[in-house]
This record gives sequence, C-alpha cells and structure tokens, in this order.
Amino acid sequence: MADAGHADAGNEDPGEASQRHFSMHQLSKKPPLPRLHMDYSQYRYIPPGDRIKEQPDLNRLLFWTPTGEPDGYAERRGNAILYYDRTGKAVRVDTNPYGR
Repeated sequence: MADAGHADAGNEDPGEASQRHFSMHQLSKKPPLPRLHMDYSQYRYIPPGDRIKEQPDLNRLLFWTPTGEPDGYAERRGNAILYYDRTGKAVRVDTNPYGR
C-alpha cells in the first residue's frame, strides 16, 4: 500500500526521468525559486548615461557605464539612500520621505 503512488515509477522512459532531475549546473543557471522583487522607485539619482543592475538580495542598485565598467552603487541605510562612486566613497545622500 505504501508503494501504490510509485507503482509506475519503474516504467518511466529514461528520457523522462532525466528531464525531471536537473544537475547542479542547470539549477544554478535557472534556479527554481521565485525572484526577489524590490521597489526601487525611491532611488532618484542615476549617473548620466549609466545602466542599472538591481541586487534585490542586498537591497542596492549597481551603476555601469555604457562601456561595461562599474560606476558605483546606491543602497538604503535606514531612512536614507546613499550613493557611492566607483571607489566606494559616498557622493550623495537622499533622505527617504516614505520611511520603512
């Protein structure tokens, strides 16, 4: 009775079984977990011409130049958003009117 749910497990096509079990390399490329979404609408400053890359797990934005070089980042600290240049020096502080 305990094996009733797995009665046809031995009758599976080998191709079907391999499609259900992913390697660690496949899982790392496309993890089965939902992506974390953060609201970055309160981040007001973007260096001119830069592209943005979100890092929701660290709650910060990365800025990249059009040539693909890092140009700094912004992160939330309490009720403020701090903007850093490419050397890690704070260059701007915006207070967050909405709070956390």
